[in-house]
Amino acid sequence: MKNNILAIIVATGTAVVGSSLFLAPAQAQLQVDQEVKVEIKVPEVLYLRTFDTVSLDITGDDLAGTQGVITNGVGKDKSDPAITTGATAINQSTPFTGVSSVTKQVTELYAVWSNNPDNGVNVTLTPTTSTLTGPNSATATIATVTKVGTDPTTAPGLVTPYVGGADIEFNLSNASAVGTYTGGIIKVEAVAP
Repeated sequence: MKNNILAIIVATGTAVVGSSLFLAPAQAQLQVDQEVKVEIKVPEVLYLRTFDTVSLDITGDDLAGTQGVITNGVGKDKSDPAITTGATAINQSTPFTGVSSVTKQVTELYAVWSNNPDNGVNVTLTPTTSTLTGPNSATATIATVTKVGTDPTTAPGLVTPYVGGADIEFNLSNASAVGTYTGGIIKVEAVAP
């Protein structure tokens, strides 16, 4: 009987405690937040892209210095004076007045990306090897290289580059053979001041 009374007390106590747990008001959920600062450090970069080779075609009209003089590699005119008595010397002045200066444009020669915080980008073009050698030891020379475009005064950024071209002037006075002339080098240098 002692065990039965103890069991009743334990059961009653459990029921009282259990019902008080279910009947107690719910506690409010606790929550806290805080903002955290984020920072990154981006390095200064300068990136230059050029072509490996600039391959330009010189036309017959480039050599003549006038458009329409040479058609499909052939040209003709009359000597001055136009009449010979049989002893009149033919005019031997060259019709190829353009050989001492033929300028070809390269519309886009380089692209530069930069996040320079100061003064944009400066690009220089310098012929470091001016002589191009052709067949039978004939030569052509890079006379000048002129930059096409104005350097940016602010950095172009890392998405859209600054793109520039060049006018390359050749002297073909010693280009006495048909064919490909190679060996010329132009240095493209980009500087972020």
